[in-house]
Amino acid sequence: MSGTSRTAEDAFQDVLLGLFQLHGRVLNAADVMSGDLDLTGARWQVLKVVARQPMTVSQVARRLGLQRQSVQRTVDHMRGHGLVEILPNQDHRRAGLVAPSVEGRRILALLQERQQAWLGRCLRGVSRAELDGLAAALADMAARVERATARERADPADDTPARRRGPTGIRRRLTAA
Repeated sequence: MSGTSRTAEDAFQDVLLGLFQLHGRVLNAADVMSGDLDLTGARWQVLKVVARQPMTVSQVARRLGLQRQSVQRTVDHMRGHGLVEILPNQDHRRAGLVAPSVEGRRILALLQERQQAWLGRCLRGVSRAELDGLAAALADMAARVERATARERADPADDTPARRRGPTGIRRRLTAA
């Protein structure tokens, strides 16, 4: 950009681009690490979430910020391959709790080893202080985006049908948690 100065908005667009690129590369890495085990990064993520605590499909979807239906399809596939089981739920008879099977836990342990080696390669030369600073900056920016978005929703001057419905056609992909 010769002769023009970059604005904060330009810099923020660069940050967003960097985040999207990072996200895509992490998704690809998860697929690579889990591919020979007949898993995808998406299935691995669901498996990791329910390994911490059995949850309903709806709870998993909320935790990951995804559509319940896409998580249901993922759980159904993993159940068909013996990676998860559905446990009784005392709080809701029809919504069972998704939990890893013995095979699912075995695969998770193997993936954990792979992930630790990958993290070591990714983080070589990066200090804890640098990562802490980055995490704090991203958390601050996330809060700013949330506040700005809430203000957009509350703006009565723009009451178009598109504004009321919100974004359409957005699909989120599961990531390795």
